[in-house]
Amino acid sequence: MPPPPPPPINPAPAQNTTPTPPPPPAQNTTPTTNTTPTAPTQPPKTPPTGTPTPVPVAQLQWIKVGGPIGGLGYDVKMRPDNPDRMYVTDAWTGVNYSFDGGKTWTAWNQGISSNGGPSGDAIPVFSLSISPQNPDVMWAGTQGIRGIFKSTDGGKTWQKKDNGIVENEGLSLRGFTVDPKNIDIVYACAEVSSWIWSGHQQNGIANFDLVKGVVYKTTDGGEHWNAVWRGDNLARYAIVDPGNSNVVYVSTGLFDRDAANEAGGSLNGVGILKSTDGGRTWKVFNQSNGLQNLFVGTLFMNQANPDVLLAGTGVAGPAGQSPTMGAYLSTDGGEHWIQVLKTSTPISAVEFAQSDSNIAYAGGPEAVYRSTDMGRNWTKQTPGNFWGAPGTRAGFPIDFQVDPRNPDHLFANNYGGGNFLSEDGGKTWAVASHGYTGAFLHGIAVNPLDRDNVFVIGRTGPFRSPDQGISWQGLTKEPAVLGGEWYAITIDPKNPSNVIISDEHQGVIFRSTNSGSDWSQVFRHPGVSVMAQETRMGFKSIVFAPSNSTVVYAGICLERNQIDQNLAIMNNTPGLGIMKSTDGGLTWQNANDANSAGQNINMLAVDPANPDVVYAATLQSGILKSTDGGKSWKTINQGVTRTDIRAVAVDSKNPQIVFAGAENGGAFISTDGGATWQNSSDGLDIQASIHSIVFDPVNPQIVFAGDIHSGVFRSEDGGKTWTRINSGLRTRAVTSLAISADGTMLYAATQGEGVFRMELGVYPK
Repeated sequence: MPPPPPPPINPAPAQNTTPTPPPPPAQNTTPTTNTTPTAPTQPPKTPPTGTPTPVPVAQLQWIKVGGPIGGLGYDVKMRPDNPDRMYVTDAWTGVNYSFDGGKTWTAWNQGISSNGGPSGDAIPVFSLSISPQNPDVMWAGTQGIRGIFKSTDGGKTWQKKDNGIVENEGLSLRGFTVDPKNIDIVYACAEVSSWIWSGHQQNGIANFDLVKGVVYKTTDGGEHWNAVWRGDNLARYAIVDPGNSNVVYVSTGLFDRDAANEAGGSLNGVGILKSTDGGRTWKVFNQSNGLQNLFVGTLFMNQANPDVLLAGTGVAGPAGQSPTMGAYLSTDGGEHWIQVLKTSTPISAVEFAQSDSNIAYAGGPEAVYRSTDMGRNWTKQTPGNFWGAPGTRAGFPIDFQVDPRNPDHLFANNYGGGNFLSEDGGKTWAVASHGYTGAFLHGIAVNPLDRDNVFVIGRTGPFRSPDQGISWQGLTKEPAVLGGEWYAITIDPKNPSNVIISDEHQGVIFRSTNSGSDWSQVFRHPGVSVMAQETRMGFKSIVFAPSNSTVVYAGICLERNQIDQNLAIMNNTPGLGIMKSTDGGLTWQNANDANSAGQNINMLAVDPANPDVVYAATLQSGILKSTDGGKSWKTINQGVTRTDIRAVAVDSKNPQIVFAGAENGGAFISTDGGATWQNSSDGLDIQASIHSIVFDPVNPQIVFAGDIHSGVFRSEDGGKTWTRINSGLRTRAVTSLAISADGTMLYAATQGEGVFRMELGVYPK
């Protein structure tokens, strides 16, 4: 999975408020499995009757539904004095706390002031550590933005402690370690991005950021920090020998970063560092010590025997694949290493059980492994080619936490998948993320016959909820739906069982005839496979024609990372235009002329009464229109002042009224079917980036617009003026809006905090 771009720095204060969680239970109890909801089997619900009463505008309120799973999870930690009190971190939602052994979670970020993301609401916390001497003393570090924070009250509040840190930007804190004999001595491992150390963005052989690393140390509880190591790959873990605090190990590298010392077509890397004088000097363990893969993203010490070290290695992607990838074991304090587990994908998390030092775990995106002889031999615990709860793909386990009371009880926080729990030694897994989501979603759709039934798609895959987002069912099925990045989802307006989705990288379309319970690959664009490896594309928009749902259009576009980094605009990277189906998505044909064939398509919209009239919002050429079902396309930009158009929508009652949303350009309206356009941004933020527009199906004078920077806006005069409706919207980075067919429920998909919903109308009881 490719790395996300660094969150844009935004000095505005975070919108998130930190609720106080319920008090912890009186006694320690082993948490029960939080299972993934199964597919609904009850008969179709009876639609509500009567005329709904509109909710007054002043009372419109967003509700965070707490799902689906996803995000850029990082650390998972249990308090040593009470393992049912747990913490997970996420690069979008910060620190999340559970008092009940992972059954429920709530954000705990009061005082963490380093914010990012497109709306400035993201709290990009990567690393978290708990002091062994006093569990109320904790450390947290941020991604891409300077930020070391300390808590002395168990995470309720945080204070910034970064005096001496020289990097203001481009610094990601990857891990903290507290000296077990001195609570004031702390090591902070970090990554320095290429645009900081080299002055511009550089990607390496594996197409990831070319990073350097640094280890900072404080001896006064964080009042002052000094760098004790700098090198050519990021520093991930520091481990201090509990019997001798002068002995410190540091692992370097990660599965989705390249090393700054790459040369001659080799990934190179650094390896594992060891200091015997508290970090003043360092010895490097590399190939000469038997460590053949020098990207060591995870390292763990056996507490019963500190000379026993277990390391996980590897880089993702074809460039990183090698027989040296896997797990390595040292029994002599790092002097010699042997490869004990060979894998085809990186091992991104390893850990020994505290209650039984013979039991160890290792995991990557495809499998979780278990050892019962201190890491010498391994058994694959999970079946198939990927692991997770039913219907989900967990992603890369970035951190394991074995319950100190039970070696079979294992948590995994995942870089891309959420938080998972196994109670049988890693064989089976359940979602353990209720209330915690960092899901980065691209699309959302509502069942036209049931306002409670909502579908979403994002980096973690497709999901559906039968109950307004209270519970979520993962729809990832092997082998048909196996990819790790997803783009679009759409529902047949005449037959809601017919659902179509697309991936972000390989130009693939999948179709389901049973609401996502099973999938079939129906198309793969041949043009994607012949492009350069770094040019990845997927169908970003798929739409059914409202008047004839056998007609479906799909627009293909560069992957999100390349768009966000402006690579398409800088390089003028051509797209592959538009495809069309005339049998409900089963087969696909080209729907381009010379004007559309090279376009990157952000969004499509079809005339509600005529399936041959289609609008295309493009990344580089403004708005296109076809009146003959995609045989020919005409550029219709008269009055449009931006060429990067992210959204387009047609009034269901009057097809002559069309709205378009621009990147950093606000909204535009046409009242003559796109022949001319006028700016329609009164009330929107200056240079708003409108990524989604929906009309109220009952009263089309009411229009909603989603701005990736500022949240959701509402117009009740057909777009002449707009009013912000963000009450309760903790994350304003809205990527997609969907409204129910009766106009009573509005859903918002976000970049980094899953789904929010707003009730617009209330039915009589």
